[in-house]
Amino acid sequence: MSDEVKTIKVLEITGEPISRGGQEAFIVNVLSHMPEGDIRFDVLTPYYCDNERYREIISRRGELYALGLPFAPGKSRFNLLKPLEKFFAEHSYDVVHIHSGSISVLAECAHVAKKAGVRKIIVHSHCAVEKKTLKYRLVKLLFSRTLNSAPTHYAACSVLAGEAKFSRRICRGKLMILNNGVDTDEYAFSEEKRAEMRKALGVDDDCILLTHVGRFSYQKNQRFLIPVLGEIIHRGKKAKLLLIGSGEEENDVKQVCAQSGLDDNVIFTGNVDNVSDYLRATDVFMLPSRYEGLPIVGVEAQAAGLPCIFGNAVTAETAITESVRFLPIDYESVGTWADAAVSFAGRRFPENTENLKEKGYDIRETAERLMDIYCG
Repeated sequence: MSDEVKTIKVLEITGEPISRGGQEAFIVNVLSHMPEGDIRFDVLTPYYCDNERYREIISRRGELYALGLPFAPGKSRFNLLKPLEKFFAEHSYDVVHIHSGSISVLAECAHVAKKAGVRKIIVHSHCAVEKKTLKYRLVKLLFSRTLNSAPTHYAACSVLAGEAKFSRRICRGKLMILNNGVDTDEYAFSEEKRAEMRKALGVDDDCILLTHVGRFSYQKNQRFLIPVLGEIIHRGKKAKLLLIGSGEEENDVKQVCAQSGLDDNVIFTGNVDNVSDYLRATDVFMLPSRYEGLPIVGVEAQAAGLPCIFGNAVTAETAITESVRFLPIDYESVGTWADAAVSFAGRRFPENTENLKEKGYDIRETAERLMDIYCG
């Protein structure tokens, strides 16, 4: 009789390209903190991978598969079935964990995994919705039968994100909230690093540095921050806006900057791997999103001890600490955002690190919970 221990094979599927978004960050953060042992982690994206750092981290635990399908942000994705069926015909897994903000991606991946005989299927909602339009209701209805029957486990980053994707019956009885944990130690404040980064960015000590991190998109709403910056400067304050990321609306935001005469006050970094260093240089973090699940970057900003101003469309569950304020994102509220930024600047919340740990937002606890599910 063999004493050989069977290796558990887990497939993490993301409904986005593997770039620098929240879903990919969650997967990589979890994999980085999973204990070594008789468990293998592969990662699949239907699209592409352009993040070499993530590729290297994933390769330590298993294989990365990028199917190369065309990706259109914000569009419905009904082209996954055949490529997924081909993939599962060639690969077998014990656990499939599907991460997405798209109802169709969650349902189609769960359907194919069940058809392939996967014994444990987790669907994980990472995003809420802006408006419950007729199209949204029809898509949810179309996939409701599959989502009610194919998965074995249901997860979401927040209650709002769960309700956006799953039925009331699922949300009341089967939904588990998996916190978007971060490595809280990575975001610990360093005065030396702050001075180094501000010098590199050309930001003086008496300048208020506002920061946003995220893909340039309609959802993230970066253009709202341009008049906020203008209002602060109009009041005689020195201020700059740091925009980290890339995306389909980046050129539009740059055009708004030029039209507003604020080119010299806005810093575009593109995608970066050391977000924590930029947060150390920051005075106020801003997130005027039109909708969110529970954004990882909001947790990261709190872990860095920053005062945070979030749009009131961001779920209230994101306010894990006392350093968060929610404000409307209509343009009549630009002055209110400017007031809040000026009053917040210069404050820091070092107690946030321990508060996040106590409330279960350390990535080590999130990884431990998932390990119990995968191996249970």
